[in-house]
Amino acid sequence: MVAVGVGLRLCSFSPFWLDETQSVQFAHLPLRELQAGLRTDGAPPLYYVLLHVWMQLFGTGVWAVRSMSMLASIVSLPLAWRVARRLGGSRELPTVVLALLATSPWAIRYAGEARMYSSVVLEVLLGILALERLRRRADKLSLLAVGVLTAALLLTHYWAIWLLANVAGVLVFVAWRRPAERRFVARAGLAAGCGVLAFLPWVPTMLYQSKHTGAPWADTPDLGALAELPIDWFGGTGPAGMCASLLVTPLLIVAVFGRRTAAGSLLFAGRPGSRVGLLASLIMSTLLTALTAAVVTHSTVATRYTAVVVPLVMLLMGVGVTRLPRTAGHVVLAILLAIGVAGGITAATTPHSQAGEIADLLNQDAGYGDLIVYCPDQLAPSIETRLHVLGVTRIELPAEKNPYVIDWTDYTSRLADFNPQATARSITSYLKTQDAAAVWFVSAWGYRTHTAVCGPLRDRLSAALGPPTLMHDSDARGYEKASLERFGGPKH
Repeated sequence: MVAVGVGLRLCSFSPFWLDETQSVQFAHLPLRELQAGLRTDGAPPLYYVLLHVWMQLFGTGVWAVRSMSMLASIVSLPLAWRVARRLGGSRELPTVVLALLATSPWAIRYAGEARMYSSVVLEVLLGILALERLRRRADKLSLLAVGVLTAALLLTHYWAIWLLANVAGVLVFVAWRRPAERRFVARAGLAAGCGVLAFLPWVPTMLYQSKHTGAPWADTPDLGALAELPIDWFGGTGPAGMCASLLVTPLLIVAVFGRRTAAGSLLFAGRPGSRVGLLASLIMSTLLTALTAAVVTHSTVATRYTAVVVPLVMLLMGVGVTRLPRTAGHVVLAILLAIGVAGGITAATTPHSQAGEIADLLNQDAGYGDLIVYCPDQLAPSIETRLHVLGVTRIELPAEKNPYVIDWTDYTSRLADFNPQATARSITSYLKTQDAAAVWFVSAWGYRTHTAVCGPLRDRLSAALGPPTLMHDSDARGYEKASLERFGGPKH
């Protein structure tokens, strides 16, 4: 199963989708310009710095760029095994946790994306091992490791703030309940504090991003967003993901409150103050903190952001499996692994974007004087990086200075100025200046930001230019779906 999981992590060849294209474009920037570039986005810089170096060493091909995430995800597997050993409990636990993480559809999907989420999982596991080493051996290397990994997490993804804040709370609780641990907690706090100091120079940029970028593409979440996480962790709303999600909550309850007796039966007599209880508290408190922050700041809860707790969830589920009666535990594990592989195959083989097919059609059929309209503009970067047709004009809605990158700065207010009628008039006026030109309309439905934008514009164009010809249907498989329609003009 581990070999299958590793193999699936290496099977990502489809075109980049928007976020991956953004990653590559930011990583292309000279490092001195990266901070200014990321002010238009919503992420800290470390992943892009590492990707910048990685692309210089291994190239900018799709697989080469994603291979950094693949490597991080694969290296996380033996680390998860080692963390499970440190957690204690059943001798089976490390193997169970290793198998669960190896076949996790979530982990397989993000191993194949040029984003920071696999790196976050790796850093969380390294952070656990660094804390455990500091607890056993208070030397300078242990202190350095805790400080460096604290800074690395904060500079890789902002949800690390919620994880680290709750880790601090757990450590304070441990120091209160166990006086013998107070020296360890003080050292951990000192080392982590040094890591926080390394993050402070980036705080003004983070505050600017929080005020001006946010997540305009998502609704403000509620508790239902947390309830949906187990489904997304196991492959989404398909049958496999739904079935696996039904096992998650019972396993977590068994992990915290259950134990296997000498006779092999299950007894609910757990100790919430134990390591496992503290781990469960850390997961829930981190998610609740993140949800509260998202509601207050009008941000969002996305499954990919939960990279800070996914390895902890796998640890806790592994404990739940090993505390079940042996036969029941084997059956549950077999079900989870089978569902994981099924979901992992889907995650590994689903195209990230239809940009390649649409770009191929435009390269073949678009001609000099034609107009390409992207509605929403979020479809443009992944397609534009693959276009080589000459003499065409592009329009992104809303307008972007750079078609390869989406500027999220004050995005909602910029979009509020959009006028479908005026835009349709400008497009038809443009066509009058071009002989037999065509309008290529690249669109996708379901984008929250463009609910009242793309449909009315398409209707105006249909009224002025006649019904379009469908060139590519958005019903094809893919995470980022788009359709391509042609208004007017002969086929070039």
